[in-house]
Amino acid sequence: MELLGIALTAVHVLAAAAWLGGMIFHIVVVDPVFRKNEVSFQSAFLLALMERRFRKLVGASIVLLVGSGAVKAYLLLGSLPALWTTSSGRLVLLKAGLTAAMLLIFAVCPKTKSCSAIPGVCDVAAEALLSGRGDGTIRERSKVILPKVALTLGIAAMAAAIWLHG
Repeated sequence: MELLGIALTAVHVLAAAAWLGGMIFHIVVVDPVFRKNEVSFQSAFLLALMERRFRKLVGASIVLLVGSGAVKAYLLLGSLPALWTTSSGRLVLLKAGLTAAMLLIFAVCPKTKSCSAIPGVCDVAAEALLSGRGDGTIRERSKVILPKVALTLGIAAMAAAIWLHG
């Protein structure tokens, strides 16, 4: 049983790191580059491909986080009523609530419904692919606030996890 707990923790931490790490990369690196520089159509096309792959990683991470988190919570608490009656259970609920808030933000944020959080990248990528054109540049002005809020919630969920195990 101890080996199962270690494996679940490893899966949970790696899934969280992949999701939050990707968010940090997009918010700290990709968005500022597109806001401050002219980017070629080829770069926008590559960004669209990268973001499509990142969305698959996020989907897998969410499934792994929810699955491993539910099993870990059951192993830790032993019963459903323990979620409300123990301090560990309340921290698990806090983590689940923060994660649910992140998922809600991603579900309603218009920037996450297109192929890219950077406005116009989907159009540029499609145009470059269909027309065979790869010349020209594009400058995008993207101010992404909801993903920053989601990232903050994710970091808070990780802090709750550390508090729970610390």
